Amino acid sequence: MAAGIDDYRRKCWDAALHAHGTSYIFQKRASRLKRNTDVLTWIGFAVPLLIGALVGTFGRDRLWSVVLVVGSVIAAAQLVTSLWSLVKRWPEELAYSSASATANESLASRFAALGEDPPGLAALRTQLEKLNVEDTARRERDNEKNVTEKERRMGMRAALRKFQRRCPACQQVPTAMDPSDCGVCGKF
Repeated sequence: MAAGIDDYRRKCWDAALHAHGTSYIFQKRASRLKRNTDVLTWIGFAVPLLIGALVGTFGRDRLWSVVLVVGSVIAAAQLVTSLWSLVKRWPEELAYSSASATANESLASRFAALGEDPPGLAALRTQLEKLNVEDTARRERDNEKNVTEKERRMGMRAALRKFQRRCPACQQVPTAMDPSDCGVCGKF
């Protein structure tokens, strides 16, 4: 039996839900990485500037040993963290996460628009197939980024909340992003 327009609309809404959830995951990653790199950059500039300002103000006699020890400890921690950020590729991951969040949100919007106001059946089928190709390519790239089960549950909750849908496991429609005990939309 051939699928009708309602079947294709449901597929559009399901795809919109999944794309929005993925967008949320990468928005959160980008936010965390941006905050981490901003703090790292700030410390990298603030510590030497503060030491210079203190030496310029008080000279090398007063508090010099304390300032030098404290500054050296902070600088060493910053150096180790900078090395870690390079090993973990924070700048590249930030760029990828931002791009993925944007691309997935665009997909979610286009799937939702198609599901909300579909054209005729033939045009709907064609447009959905085109979006599915783009969505599959995006999913393949996103799957290489080691999305955790915890992140998937968080993304599912965000998507269920946005589209006001019931969780298939706990049968609740999330109204907040507070984690629940559900194994599908909670425990994150």
